[in-house]
This record gives sequence, C-alpha cells and structure tokens, in this order.
Amino acid sequence: MDFRQIQYFVALYEEKSITKAAKRLHVVQPAVSMQIRRIEEECGSVLFERTAGGVLPNAKAAEIYPLCLDVLEGAAEITRRLRSGHGKISGALSVGVPPSIARGILVDILAHFQRKHPEVQLSVSEGYSVHLVEWLLNGQLDLAILSASENDPRLHSDPILTEEMRVLVGPESDIAGDEVTGQGLMGMSLILPSAKNLIRILLETEFKKAKLTITPEMEIDSLSTVFALVRESGRATILPASSIRETDLREGMRSLRLVEPSINRTLVATFPVLRPPSAAAKEFITEFQLTPLLDGEL
Repeated sequence: MDFRQIQYFVALYEEKSITKAAKRLHVVQPAVSMQIRRIEEECGSVLFERTAGGVLPNAKAAEIYPLCLDVLEGAAEITRRLRSGHGKISGALSVGVPPSIARGILVDILAHFQRKHPEVQLSVSEGYSVHLVEWLLNGQLDLAILSASENDPRLHSDPILTEEMRVLVGPESDIAGDEVTGQGLMGMSLILPSAKNLIRILLETEFKKAKLTITPEMEIDSLSTVFALVRESGRATILPASSIRETDLREGMRSLRLVEPSINRTLVATFPVLRPPSAAAKEFITEFQLTPLLDGEL
C-alpha cells in the first residue's frame, strides 16, 4: 500500500460509505472504489464487505487499521515539524468555536492575534460541537476549540485551557458571599442548556457524583437569552468562566464559585489527523493559552 492508498483505506474504514469517503477526500466516488479494489488485488485480501447498508470493514481491515493510522499520524508529525520554522506568519486560517467562547474571551483573543499577525486572513465560525466536528472533517475549518469529551480517531486534540464552571446570579439574588454549594442551588430557579449540550452533560455527570440531581426551571441554549433572563430576574445559571465578561459584572450580575461539587471544563484545540495545524493555527492556540479568564482563572 502506498501513502495515498492508506489515506483512501482509512477514509473508507471510518466512513463505511463510498460516498462519504469520497466527500471527505474531495474526490469522485469511482476513485475511492478503484483504489480500494487495487489494494485488495495487490495484497490478495478482501478488506471490505459490500452490503446494502454500506461498505463494512472485515477482520483483516480491522487488523491493519491501527497501523495505517500510525503511518498517517507520522506523516502529519513530519509536516508539523517542517512548518515550525521561524519567520513571518501569513495565509488563511479558519477557526470554529463554541458559543461560550464566542461570547466571552474570543474578542480579546482575536484582537491580540490580529495585532501580532496582521497578514493572516482569519475566519471564525460559531457552532456547537457536533457542527464543529463536521466542519473540521469536510475541510471547512482548519482548527476548532472543543470540549475534551470529544473522541474521534479522525481528529487530534491538544489541551489548551482548563476553566471553572461558575454560577452566575442577577442583582436580585439573595445569595451572600462569593460561593455557593451544589446543595444550595437545589431550591433556586436555574436556567441550563438543553440535555444534549456538552456543558449540560458535564454538569449532570458531576452533580450525580455528588449524589445531587440538578433540575432546571428552563432549558435555553441561546447565551444572550440566558444572560438577559439572569440579569432581569432572580434566576441563576451555571456557565464556563470564559463566557463571563467584565461588562456582565458591571451590570450587577455576580460570578460565584461553585463548590461541592467544584466542576472544571477542559478545552482542546482540535484538527484533522490528516491536516496538521499551520504556523498560524499554532499561534492562535498559543493566544488561547495566554488569555486570562475573568474571576475564574485556574
């Protein structure tokens, strides 16, 4: 198998569809079929079973798949090292971020990055994790900031930021002090993300470990709506520290430390295994790592 055949094999193995593999590789479907057929003929082994439900890898394919990943990751590492030289950084960079980042620290990160690297053509898209992963794999994004819970063999992730989950309350809140326990939230009117949101999943998991059940009064994924409701009512919400801005606190809202349980979220810089990050992407990641978080830096 040559390098291109390994790329085609891995794409078909993971997608289990000629159509999806071709879309991922940016080639026509016959090209995928031809390369896979050539591999099977040259090696004398059938690797995929063609069924009505898709193209399914067999035991022999499963045996060589990890070896093929090692080859691709090794090639990607070579490219990363070759790109790590010094000099002026330029070119296009497309980045995807979740709503909590877009509302909070992103503005400062973009301003600092553009001042340091004015020749980089930067494009930023906002979306939830499922969309960011899809955009990464189809080539719309070079880099995405995701929660560490994402686990996809087609993607490589490096931790960049660990932050507290904070309790945000409005001016009418009667909570004294600068912290609140999980038990203390039980009688409050809470606004939380919807059940499929990764932040909600993280919260429920950690509260369950503390033998607590967190039940929201409202489920809202729009951060602008959540902030407006908290500001104008006695409701509270639980958010990553990176989503809270100084202007929110000047408007009378308070960011409280959550204890028992204390919950942290880890963000990772994620990119496709087959498309290692450019020098511009590495600089963008560094900018994230250097940006302090308001009232919740760890």
